[in-house]
Amino acid sequence: MTNNWYAGYTYPKAEKKVSNKLTDLGIESFLPLHTVVRQWSDRKKKLEVPLFPNYVFVKVSINNMHLLNHVKQLVHIVEFENKPIVIKDKEIDKIKIALAEKHDVESTSFSIECGNKVRVIDGAFSGLEGLLIRVDDKSRLLVRIEALRQAFTISISEEYLEQLECPLVSH
Repeated sequence: MTNNWYAGYTYPKAEKKVSNKLTDLGIESFLPLHTVVRQWSDRKKKLEVPLFPNYVFVKVSINNMHLLNHVKQLVHIVEFENKPIVIKDKEIDKIKIALAEKHDVESTSFSIECGNKVRVIDGAFSGLEGLLIRVDDKSRLLVRIEALRQAFTISISEEYLEQLECPLVSH
């Protein structure tokens, strides 16, 4: 059986323990870490933290998945329709290259998907509605405003957007 990469979901702050335990069991794992600067009241400190909090990548065959049960802090392998999701080798390689080349790498989650109707709920554009067309690496959104028949990009945080139930009708 072929070994594939899978995403393992861990308990909070347990990523390093899970990665170490997997190594102890002879299972290949990958925990992408990046450096962040944390500010305390009296000092700044550089810390190595997981790029994807609560996730560790695991390379294992389907037949050996049962070995993962020995890692208590590993909650589950990420699945879709009750099947573990295989992460392509080239995706893992891209992450490794980006980290090795010391790029300014940050993970971001954006729960509103492209193609959904959104409303700006705060700031200068409050009340505007549009279609979320693109989210790029700097959280610039291309929003189409139907009433104006125009589109523009704005840099906006997801916290200033709300997803609306009905998709916009394209003209």
